[in-house]
Amino acid sequence: MIAQLGCGWKVEKTTEKMTSFAGLLLLTELAHRSKLIRGLDAVPGIWERQGKYRTSDYVMSLALTLIAGGESLEDTRLLREDGGLQGWLWENLSAPNSLGDFLRRHGQRTISRMGHVNARQVRRLLAKQRHGHLTLDIDSSLVEADKKEAQKTYQGFDGYNPLLAWLDEPNVFLSGVFRPGNSSPQSHLRSLVAQCRRLLPRGVKLRLRSDSAGYNAEVLRYCDKYGIEFSITADLDVAVMASIEAIPDEKWQLVVRGEESFLLAETVHVMGHRSKHERLPAFRLIVTKKLSGQLELFKDPVKHRAIIAELPESMGALEVLDHHNDRGRMEKAIGELKEGFGLERLPCGQLMANAAFLQVCLIAYNLVQTFKCVALPKGWEKFEVKNLRFRLLCRAARLVRHAGYVVTKLRDFAFFDVFEQARWAVMSPTLAPACE
Repeated sequence: MIAQLGCGWKVEKTTEKMTSFAGLLLLTELAHRSKLIRGLDAVPGIWERQGKYRTSDYVMSLALTLIAGGESLEDTRLLREDGGLQGWLWENLSAPNSLGDFLRRHGQRTISRMGHVNARQVRRLLAKQRHGHLTLDIDSSLVEADKKEAQKTYQGFDGYNPLLAWLDEPNVFLSGVFRPGNSSPQSHLRSLVAQCRRLLPRGVKLRLRSDSAGYNAEVLRYCDKYGIEFSITADLDVAVMASIEAIPDEKWQLVVRGEESFLLAETVHVMGHRSKHERLPAFRLIVTKKLSGQLELFKDPVKHRAIIAELPESMGALEVLDHHNDRGRMEKAIGELKEGFGLERLPCGQLMANAAFLQVCLIAYNLVQTFKCVALPKGWEKFEVKNLRFRLLCRAARLVRHAGYVVTKLRDFAFFDVFEQARWAVMSPTLAPACE
């Protein structure tokens, strides 16, 4: 039975130096070993003169706050006043208002530099994992914000519309563009694809997935030029519908999956062009159609969906469809970025300051993913950051110095061995070469 403390319960203050965030030591050590700290301090153009704090002090204090569960600049005060970490990881951290000044100090160039630091960390992780090919998902997400520069989104509320590039296999965000809320869905999309191609190591085989925002000639032409495979949801315009209607009846096959059933077919489609110099080749067009489930007056009861693709012929129509539907995993990653790493609550009223905050969120997210890859047991990669906080990161401990060592004193708990193995992993000499 759970006991009731009743009137015999008291609360007292103590000067004993303890921390509630012992697991953050693992992440700060990883940030040093993977050269993230060095990369942040090398970002030029932020400081007119070097002050008390370095760039990494600002970025990491905010990133660690988000990882530990904080949601605002004010929450950094908890880490700043943490007696167990103060004096070991830092003498003092910048105040929340100084963090706001730091974010507002950014311009387009320094934000781009921060993005390159993040991409460098991704490349180091890829060197550790060595994937045969990478699937690049690009999608946008709306962030509601009552800010001075927020613009009305297509859903009717004021906010912003960041465009994000996510790599499926390592589950990391390669890049992102922070856009006003009233931005067109296709805005910055082609340039983001080009940027991602440049940020990745040479020779990497890339597959792009996108919703209908990517269905435009510029994106398809760029992919065709640089050999990027793709699957993109096609607009059901007149030309696409004409291609669908030309499919013979015998080419349609019935697919039944549980309670879901639909017709599937494949044809080819050539996107329209303005001149002979902009002509595109014919691409595969994967089409599904099914009853909408409800008959309505003046509406077609058959619901069509089309995917334009340039993928190996060894992938059948159903396999292409399944590959494209796996875009749903990015929605989960965006959800964790917003709810687990603070992107849902933007701290500043200026567009550029919030764009800098986005880069900090991406760095924090990717640092956790790298930690799961290089330091945690198999199976832990599926855990979201809230699970890691409960199991590993937010543990009470004391830090003491003994015989020349810094000793973290933890009570024995269910995952003590995981904590100890993670410490050995982030301290391993083999980590640095893998992260080059």
